[in-house]
Amino acid sequence: MALSVVGFLLTLVSLSAASAPDCQELVQPYMPEEPEQLFGKWIYVMGAGDPVTYHKALEYMKSSWIELQPTSDNLTVTLRWGDYCFQRCIFGKVNATVSGLSATFRKNLSDHKGHLLQTCSDCLLWTDTFRNVDITGRYIMQFTRTGQIHPTDVEHFRKQAKCLNFPKNFHSYDTTAELCPDKETKS
Repeated sequence: MALSVVGFLLTLVSLSAASAPDCQELVQPYMPEEPEQLFGKWIYVMGAGDPVTYHKALEYMKSSWIELQPTSDNLTVTLRWGDYCFQRCIFGKVNATVSGLSATFRKNLSDHKGHLLQTCSDCLLWTDTFRNVDITGRYIMQFTRTGQIHPTDVEHFRKQAKCLNFPKNFHSYDTTAELCPDKETKS
């Protein structure tokens, strides 16, 4: 299992460096000292999409959580989620395949390739490029364990998103919206 964790981490840490020197520091790949730190539940706090239609789609997401789980396969990690959109909960589960330095998976009709970047402590910053038939797009999404984030970490995210040429007016989690219940976790 440790090999699968390390493989997953290596998969998620690749990202081409931005051109400005300050940006090179802001968009460094993330590799935790203890891979188990990645597993478990994460709550969405803010993000941005590109092109504009995908960015606007985030406005419909009132709350979201993801959960990363190791598998017995060294090259696979399970990704589960619960999104509150359109006044209902939408759940999903996929296996993300570790290939080289990327995590790839298929969600609905889209093929995704993602990476993790260094960010605030107890946070997870996911960058994702996807292709849906002949349309391509990308997301940057910040998660925390609690759903809360310090204002200085918001500013750091803003700079990271700018370095990666995402829209300035990023989307943030509606803290008044409830999270979708996790149906797989036993109470």
